[in-house]
Parts: sequence; structure tokens; C-alpha cells
Amino acid sequence: MLLEKLVLNLNKTTIIKGENKMKKNILFIVLFCLSSLAVFAEVSNLYFMNYLPYRTYMNPALRPICGTYVELPGISTISIEVGNNSIGINDFIQYKDGKMVTSLHPDYGDRDALYKSIKNNTIIHQELSVSILGFGFRVKERGYFSFNLSAREDLTGILPKDLFKLALYGTPDTVGVNRYNLSSTSADASVYIDMSGAYSHRINEQWTVGGRLHLLMGLVNARASFSSFNLDASIDQWNLNGNGSIRASIPGITVELDEEGHISKINYPTEIKEYLQSYRPSLGAAIDLGGEYKPLPELSISLSLKDVGFMFWQNAHNAGGDIDYTFTGVEYKPEEQVNYGDSLLKALQESYVYDVQAGSYVSAMNAKMYVGVEYSFLKDMMSVGLLSRTDLNACRFSEELTLAYNLRPCGWFGLSASYSFISGGFSTLGLGFNFRLPPFSIYFAGDYMPLYYSKEGIPYRSERLNLQAGIVLTFGCKKCKTKPLYTPTDFAQ
Repeated sequence: MLLEKLVLNLNKTTIIKGENKMKKNILFIVLFCLSSLAVFAEVSNLYFMNYLPYRTYMNPALRPICGTYVELPGISTISIEVGNNSIGINDFIQYKDGKMVTSLHPDYGDRDALYKSIKNNTIIHQELSVSILGFGFRVKERGYFSFNLSAREDLTGILPKDLFKLALYGTPDTVGVNRYNLSSTSADASVYIDMSGAYSHRINEQWTVGGRLHLLMGLVNARASFSSFNLDASIDQWNLNGNGSIRASIPGITVELDEEGHISKINYPTEIKEYLQSYRPSLGAAIDLGGEYKPLPELSISLSLKDVGFMFWQNAHNAGGDIDYTFTGVEYKPEEQVNYGDSLLKALQESYVYDVQAGSYVSAMNAKMYVGVEYSFLKDMMSVGLLSRTDLNACRFSEELTLAYNLRPCGWFGLSASYSFISGGFSTLGLGFNFRLPPFSIYFAGDYMPLYYSKEGIPYRSERLNLQAGIVLTFGCKKCKTKPLYTPTDFAQ
């Protein structure tokens, strides 16, 4: 919806008068910015919402206050996260003289400022998770067991700064050669089923430990990367040269080759039956480990490692080789429409040699580390928490720090508000709430929710967004407290 709204606004508004020739280029860059706003998949707020079961998915040592929970298939957990480490919409769209203009506007735009805001490598990341089945229950007094079956999708892409340089400035050197280093360009996408079971055990009043074992079944995976990749562009010709590889696990596809072994055509399955007939199980495993220490009844310190593991992909297709492709070029300016994407695809197709005997390969999961500190007060009806999240993936190392305030005056209502300091860009807010009508618990939680919007409704100061919502059945929860928030006796203690 956000994409559609922005495209509609750009088509309707008069602010880009004089920019019609470059509209497609503008939309390309804006849609890229927005794609980075749409999918991290666990919402940080859920770590401190102890009436809901989802904290146990972030740290298996933690358990909900409710004794039992059951996730309803398809509607209990729908979690989406998207973000980038580089730019937000406000880097591309600004207000000048009361008008919303793009950085490419001939009179008001500042493409130099946009280019300076882009990091050397822009990392786009998206995660999506949908729960198929889940439940948890207390085991005697010290244990808690939980189970979950989910469908998950993970996408990571890396775009070098020189690619934006080409898009923003074209080929300004009309005499010599314009050189662009695109070697860090890569993309990695996976779709898989995650079946996991966890157990949390309270050793004593201070220590609780837990672990979760994931059994994974891969459905689709694809990765493209380059060891070297350069573009030399002049008026006479454009030359792509380098070395790269593509590996994929996509059942049902067939590859047609020419006489030299290069890819001439790729055929994809058009029916699910074709996919299933050629599918060989891609299996993997991962583990989560967590612990909680309570030096005081009101103070909790917790640590967890999540998704530490690997996937063994079958149905493999590999291709790679040296790229040396030249095509007739023209002086490229941003206001002109030149589809160099098709030329790149053609270069790869004509340069890569397909491996007919491709075997299986291994990929690592996107591991994360959580460190949390929470202090509760007023009979545990309020608390403040600090959560550190670190993404440990080799191509996407990032850190986030979230400060949260939590209100839980009774068992049927809870509220959490948070502020993220690093990726949030000091302009986003996290919010979560749960409303319980026994046995139904309705909840919503989100991180990086924008605080600043244009009058057209565009959240122009955000780099990412993370949402989770659903309905879950909960049983054996604490009853609503009837005492006031504080009494003189509390202060006497």
C-alpha cells in the first residue's frame, strides 16, 4: 500500500514539473528506498511483553507469565521486517519553498547531498515469518516447553555506491572512460520451513537457562556474487568485465545451453506439480541458546544467541565464469532512459558456463545475539528495559539498541513503548500492546514506526520498519491486580 500511495502521489503532484523525462529513473530510486523501508523479523518490544509467548522465540530461557498458549494457524504470528543501512526517503525527497521535490529536481534538487548520504555498500535486508502452528506449556514448576512451525523468508542484497553514482550522474566524462567498481554487488534469498522445540528450566530463583533446536527444510535459495566486477563506460562503448558466480536451489527449473556451454534459456515450473516432482529435501539445523540472571527480584539480565546453524541445499544449479562483454554505448544522462539492467543480464547469460553436475552446497543462517536488561517496579506493573540486538551474518553485521517502557497493570492489558537509537535514526518509535479477552490475546507490536510524515502521508525519515501482529490463545495468566499502583506501605518497605 505504501508503494502504491507514493507512486500515486508522484504521478498526481505537480512538484516534479520539468522532471517528466526522468520520472522512471526517479521511481526506480524511490522504490528502492521504499523497498528498504518495508523487511529485522523479531520486534524488539516483544522481548519485554511477558504476557505474550514470543519472547521465548528471541531468548529460549524466557517464558511467558501465562501457563499455556496456543497459536492459531496463519493468524497468530505474521511478522515482517525490512530495512537498509544507508538512506531514508528524506535523503531523496525534501521540502523546498513549500513544495515536495526530489533530489533530481533541476532547480531545487541536490543530488550531491543524496550521493554523500549513501554508504559505500548499501545493504538491503528483508525477513518474513508466518506461524503455521505453535504452542507452549509449563512443565511442573521449573520447566517450560514450547513448539513452533513457521514458514520463513530471508532476503539480503548489497548495492555498491558506484551503482548509485551511475544512476545519479550517468557518464559525465564525455571524452575519456567513466569507471565504476561494482564488485560488491550481491543478492541472497531463501525460503524455508522452520520446525523448532524449546525448553526453559529455572535452576533457582536467580538462574534460568534454555535452548531451542530448529529443524529446517529448504524450499528455494539463490545467491549471486562477484569476486570482481567493473564497468568502463564511454561514448563509444560500455565494457563489463570481472568474475562472478550464481548458485541456486530451485526445483523444477531446466537450463538450455548453447554449443559453448553458456546459458541460452532458463525454464521455470509453471505448476506446483512440476516443482514437487523434482524436489529433493534440503535439510538444515540451527540452535538457540539463552540464559537469564536475576540478582534482585526486580532486576533481570538476559543473553541469547539465535539461529546459529546451517542449511544443506539440494536441487543445486551452479554457473559462473569470467565476464568480458562489450556493447555499443551512448552518453548516458540521468534524464535519459537507458536500460542497462537488460545489458547486464545479457552479459551474464553469454559469459557464464553452467555446471551440469552441480552438487549440494551449504549456507549459514542469519544468526543474532540479544542482550537485555529489565528493571520492574510498582509490584511488576511497570518496568524499563534496554535491549541490544546484533546481527552476526557475514555480509550484514549490524547493531541496534532499544530503550523500552512497559506498562502491565493487569492480565488483560499490556503496553510497551520503545525508542531505537542506532538504526532508528533518532526519528522512530516502537509501540506494542496486547488486549486479552480470555482466552484470546490480540496483540500488535512494531519497531521503527515513523514519527515524521509529509502532508501526503509519506514517512520520509525512516530507513526501516518492523511489524508483528496476530491473535493467540493464552491460559493460566495472572489475574488483574486490584491494588492501587502504590500505597504508603510500598514506600515504607
